[in-house]
Amino acid sequence: MCTAGVFVVAAILLLSAGAVRANPSEGQADGCFRDEVLAHVRAQFAVYGPLSVLQEFFGFIYVHEGVIGSAVTRSGKCRQGNCLTDTRAAAERIPRRAKVLGEWHTHPHDGSVSLSEHDVQGARNNRHIRCYTAFYSRPDGEILSWQPAASSVPTAMASRVTIGNYRERLAANFDEAPHE
Repeated sequence: MCTAGVFVVAAILLLSAGAVRANPSEGQADGCFRDEVLAHVRAQFAVYGPLSVLQEFFGFIYVHEGVIGSAVTRSGKCRQGNCLTDTRAAAERIPRRAKVLGEWHTHPHDGSVSLSEHDVQGARNNRHIRCYTAFYSRPDGEILSWQPAASSVPTAMASRVTIGNYRERLAANFDEAPHE
């Protein structure tokens, strides 16, 4: 695979991955914007997943003035796949009067396929927020959501649902791009 092509595809995705207009689809008038959040989360993982070689990226998902966005931060360099990310930096980037809808984070490419106790407890601390959903990506690119109300790693792991794979999405976008 041509690495220059990968960077071009990544740049295109980065430009398109920012914001999603929040227009609640029929049956989603509850203000949770589930379809729009899923589209936004997949786009965020398409950008930040490939960048997660030696670090994690974390984002709080929010809606502000009708636009779904993420307030993003990253960890320092991970050691043997273990990372701790200070989510306060992301929280400080959430616009005033925005409604928080959830969180997402990447695991580094040599990281764990499992959620950590920190992952589970962080989401659990926000379970009181209406519509709050938690997502993470495994090193193989698989994107999963889990129940923020889970009180333990085994319970959270049992609640996971796969919502896509950012590596497959990148490969599909690369295959569709014109080649020289």
